[in-house]
Amino acid sequence: VVHLPILPPIGRESALDSSTFSFRCCRKHNRLLRIHRMLFTRYALYELDSAALDLAIACLGTLRDLSCGSASSRAAILEWVPLVGGTAASRCSTSTRRIIKNGIHLIGSYVERYDKWSWEEILSLHERGILLKSHHSISDPPLSENPTQQSMVRGKKEMRLLTNALGAIRNTSHSTPDNCDEFFNYGIVDLLVRRLMPEIKNSHLATEKINSHIEAVVPPSFIPDATQPWREACYRAAGSLINLAEKCPSVAYQIASNRRLIYLLIVAWGGTKAVTSESKALKNTTTSIKGVPLLHIGLAAILHSAEDGALEGGLDDVMLQVLEKEKIRKKIAQRNEEERKRRLWEKK
Repeated sequence: VVHLPILPPIGRESALDSSTFSFRCCRKHNRLLRIHRMLFTRYALYELDSAALDLAIACLGTLRDLSCGSASSRAAILEWVPLVGGTAASRCSTSTRRIIKNGIHLIGSYVERYDKWSWEEILSLHERGILLKSHHSISDPPLSENPTQQSMVRGKKEMRLLTNALGAIRNTSHSTPDNCDEFFNYGIVDLLVRRLMPEIKNSHLATEKINSHIEAVVPPSFIPDATQPWREACYRAAGSLINLAEKCPSVAYQIASNRRLIYLLIVAWGGTKAVTSESKALKNTTTSIKGVPLLHIGLAAILHSAEDGALEGGLDDVMLQVLEKEKIRKKIAQRNEEERKRRLWEKK
């Protein structure tokens, strides 16, 4: 059984303050506590927050691994319910309370925790001790000789937590229609899209003006390079959207309404080669599919939804090329299979 911890909301003062701590200790430690009460409070808050983050990271990583290749584990996550009558809304750790009804909602709440924060802001989050630094005496020793380095520790942990949560969504949604539907009902698609494309503020993707630009390209900032610490998180978010679209037609249709989002997912699936125009190369079946992986069923569902009217202006040359390459790949695979069967028949 995996028990995810309750994390305090980002940007709010913790409910734990100096008045919260009441200890029964020996006379010596009690005297030290009275003298250095605020300093002790800072250390306690720092250790409690750090331990809660470590536990959440480990638990989400466990859920990610358990749901990889195990249909029973993915089903069990959906069937999980809170122990306290379905009122674990405090686990959401956001400005708005949301009732957690099952394990899918719980995993989604950890992504929603960072909905209002950019990648850079997450990395720059300070430790609780630094937030309370102004409350203690100047003579008190600092929590770290390098406050900047200490601040980065919290930010790195928060980034790892978000990355693990996105990995859990990607694996939990794999080939599991019920989980995909529940994620969609929770609103995880909008959360993932805003994480990948921060400029989208409206929750309904179809309202974006970029739909009308047929020659839209993916800005470099949407696909982070290897120097960005959130690169893995972005690719896990993109993989989650593709997995969700595979088993949930509503997700495929919603994603298909945004042209630049489709480009982003194409690049996340097949790299920059996948969006390079190669109209001449299509005549050569060998070069047309070289360097491009097998088309994911979820991405194919998105492209077909766009082709069926979800995307204003229809498919452009690059999108048609992706579908055409997949047709060529299938023909080559079918021809190779027929050749293999023929050789087996000749040996007999």
